[in-house]
Amino acid sequence: MSLSTRKFGKFKYFIVLNIFGKYIFMLLSKNELEFNVNSIDNAYVNRVVNVEKLFSCRYGDRDVEGVSQVLNIKRGNGYKVHTNPGICRRSRYLITNDDVIEVQGWQTSGEVEFVSIIVDDEILISVGSDNNDRVLTDMWSEFTGKIYDSAKTKQMVPASIANEAWKYDDVKDHWDSIRLKSYVTDSGNRIPYQDFPLSDLLDLEYYFRNFPDLKSTGSIFFGGTGDVLSTVPKNLFQFQSSLKDVTFPPDFHFEIYDPVLDRKISHGYEILSIEESGSLSL
Repeated sequence: MSLSTRKFGKFKYFIVLNIFGKYIFMLLSKNELEFNVNSIDNAYVNRVVNVEKLFSCRYGDRDVEGVSQVLNIKRGNGYKVHTNPGICRRSRYLITNDDVIEVQGWQTSGEVEFVSIIVDDEILISVGSDNNDRVLTDMWSEFTGKIYDSAKTKQMVPASIANEAWKYDDVKDHWDSIRLKSYVTDSGNRIPYQDFPLSDLLDLEYYFRNFPDLKSTGSIFFGGTGDVLSTVPKNLFQFQSSLKDVTFPPDFHFEIYDPVLDRKISHGYEILSIEESGSLSL
């Protein structure tokens, strides 16, 4: 075998390895979620989305003026605050439809939100929980010189989403009547935690008009949450100014209910701390 032949053989070997490596990287870099899509005629279709971008809203309350007043108070107290309303990015790998999420410490809680999913230019609607590490929210704010924002602390906890979805075209004409609900376990009993209509939040069309990237294929968007119910025991987390003596639920369950078509999507998960008992991070 000539020298040139051996060199060509090594070159082909290198090309094969390079192509194979790129293929393996593509497989490993995908974050695919599978959804059962229920259409208005109750026919189910399976859709798979490769998550390209994951977004969360900032200040999604429809009462924009009221939220602005709260943020202005924060500014008056020396905090740096983002424009209201807005969106933020988080890692596209930080989303799951598993029934268990692993966290660093128990100071984590969920909040029910509507979720938009773009699959091949079709808009799907589901329900999710935009989890957050509540201790780090305050710590990050003080450490960075009073920046009032939770985007970085969202990176510490995965977002959760149901594995069912609806077609947006089937619900957009009665969007405001749809309700979001959540439940938590307290002293062994599951209790209502949130219950509010989508009319409390900025609608999806607002976000699509102002943030067109949300409509790109593979984008998933968490569209905001509502207040905790007044019936929730005061010891449970409900966005208190101080976390002293506050209890965090061990689970979170949520649903989106369409009263016009009389159907709902539900999901829930257990919150599992991966730190050993006695760890300083607990």
